[in-house]
Amino acid sequence: MLYIMIKPPFVAQRQVCGQRAHYGLDDSYPSDRLHSTMLRLGDEADWPAARLDQLRRLLGTIAVEPFRVMFDLIAGNLLRNTKGIPQATEFHRLLRQKAEMCGVRIEHNFWLHLTLAYRGTPIAAARKIDPIGWTVEEFLLIRSDRGHELLDRWPLRQRQYALAL
Repeated sequence: MLYIMIKPPFVAQRQVCGQRAHYGLDDSYPSDRLHSTMLRLGDEADWPAARLDQLRRLLGTIAVEPFRVMFDLIAGNLLRNTKGIPQATEFHRLLRQKAEMCGVRIEHNFWLHLTLAYRGTPIAAARKIDPIGWTVEEFLLIRSDRGHELLDRWPLRQRQYALAL
């Protein structure tokens, strides 16, 4: 399977793992694989080399500034944001647009989340948590069969610099 993901930096990974431990969720999913899926591209067989190269070129044209993600709710086995994250939703729309330009229809309702555990029993009731967040500075193209194989990465670039006052 192919995915476009964002991944938390080390400090946020530690916070996520702390929540996982606090709520007694399964911790067998390695912390270096913790991620938020921005776009599920589907089976790699649907992406012949030429189409995947086209997608890579198109993804390289995306001009998006770094943005903050913040999770303040644990529900089941997911970290979520109670109000949504408009910048992430807009970024998802751009990614989907680029994938569809390659002739692939992407069906995906989007609400940014981070899965804490893929096994075990999820918590029964949603709970507010101290926010866990980070600034997204890159996005990744990942092959996920038995792990996360990085196929490509693109930085998000600040387009307008702050003026010194």
